[in-house]
Amino acid sequence: MTRATAASLAAMRRRLDEPPPENVPGQLAVEVPAGEDKPPKVCDHGNPRCGAVPVRFYPNGWKCDEHQPARTSRRTTQ
Repeated sequence: MTRATAASLAAMRRRLDEPPPENVPGQLAVEVPAGEDKPPKVCDHGNPRCGAVPVRFYPNGWKCDEHQPARTSRRTTQ
């Protein structure tokens, strides 16, 4: 390693060890509120609701694997 390379690497190390500036141009400090805790989605099939978890969203609502629409079903017919 040459002296120039060693000096260049040392300068880069010193630069990385510096604390970041308080105001970075082009960035805006925004306070983001904490996310709210939401209950998990449940199957909305039937009355009363099935209530199974886990579910996936389909065009007709949140459904479990047992109640998913026939066109999207992974079950095979025999």
